[in-house]
Amino acid sequence: MVVIEEGQITRAAQRLHLAQPALSQSIAKLESQLGVRLLERRPRGIEPTPAGAAFYEKARLALAAVEEAHDVLRPWARSEQRLSLGFLSVLGQVARPWLRRFISAHPDVDLQTRHLTPGERLVELRRGRIDVELLFPPPRDPEFVHKVIVRSPRYVLMHDAHPLAAEASLEYDQISEETVPARHPSVPEDWAEEAWLMNYRGARLKVTKETPTTADEVWALVSAGKAISVLPEFMVDPAQGHGVRAIPLTDVEPVEIALVRRRDDPRAIVSALFDAALASVQTDDAHSGPAAGPARSDPEPRRQAPEGRHLEQRSGPEPRIAHRWPGRTSAPATARDRSRSVS
Repeated sequence: MVVIEEGQITRAAQRLHLAQPALSQSIAKLESQLGVRLLERRPRGIEPTPAGAAFYEKARLALAAVEEAHDVLRPWARSEQRLSLGFLSVLGQVARPWLRRFISAHPDVDLQTRHLTPGERLVELRRGRIDVELLFPPPRDPEFVHKVIVRSPRYVLMHDAHPLAAEASLEYDQISEETVPARHPSVPEDWAEEAWLMNYRGARLKVTKETPTTADEVWALVSAGKAISVLPEFMVDPAQGHGVRAIPLTDVEPVEIALVRRRDDPRAIVSALFDAALASVQTDDAHSGPAAGPARSDPEPRRQAPEGRHLEQRSGPEPRIAHRWPGRTSAPATARDRSRSVS
C-alpha cells in the first residue's frame, strides 16, 4: 500500500524505515503468493497494475476496519490539555495564522500537528488518531461536524503557449474538452471529482496516463503540454512558474476548506480550536474589506476571481518546448505577449 501511495520504492522504504532491497523482496514474495503482478516499474516511478489497484482498494478498506476497531477509544483517552490536528501539507499555509492564535491563547495545551496523505482523509479522524482535521472539500458524513473557514477560488494551470493562455479568465465550458492529470489510486475518487472537477456537470474530463502525486509532477505534465490542471488558489504557487501560468476559473464555485471533528467528541478544547480558526478568519476579513466575506457553512454569493493573475517566474531565457495543440506552431509566448497579464 505504501509503495502505491508514494509512487517510488525508495520513498516507500524510507517511510517504512526499511532497506530498499528488503522491501523489494517483500513485494516479490507477495506477488508470488497471490499469483499475480501488482506493480509495474515505469520511468517516472512505480504504478499499480489493474490487479494491483483493485487489491490496494480492498486492502486499504480492510486495514482501516481493523485499525478502527482498536483506535475508536483514543479521544476518550486524551485530556483537555492535549490536541492533535491533521492536514495535508499543502494546507499548512492555511492553518498557520489561526494555529498561532490558538497557541497564544492556550499555552498549556500540547498541540500536535500531523501531515496526512490523501488516502488518510477522514480515516485518522474516524479512528481517533487525530482530534481535528483541516481538509477540502467538507465531508458529508453525519458522524462528523464541520465549519467552513476558507473559500479558495479555482484556477486553471496551463502552458503559456496554450491557445487559451491569453485569456484573462476562463469558464468551465472552455476547458471541458481538455486533458487533465489522472487520479492516483491513493486519492479517493469522490474527493478528486469534487476538488479537481474530474466529473463536473456529469462530464468526465480526459486524463493522462501519468498519475502525479506532487506539485512538481503536475507542473511537468502541464509544462510539457500533456495536460491542464484545475487547482484551488492555495495549491497554485507550488505548481506554477517557468512557462506555466494560472488563469481564474470564474463560473465554478470556490473550493471550501473546513475544520472537522467527530460528532461524539464534545471536549471544550476542540471547540476552542474551532473558535480560534473562525476568529482569525473574521479578523482577516475585517482587514481586507467586505469582498472577502465571513467564513460560514451556508453558501455565499460567488466572488469574482482576480483578473488575469500571472504567475510566471522569470529567471532567464525559457527553452522552446514542443507543444501538443493542433495547428499551434509558434514558440512559447514572449514577455511582451504576457504583458497583458496582471501580477
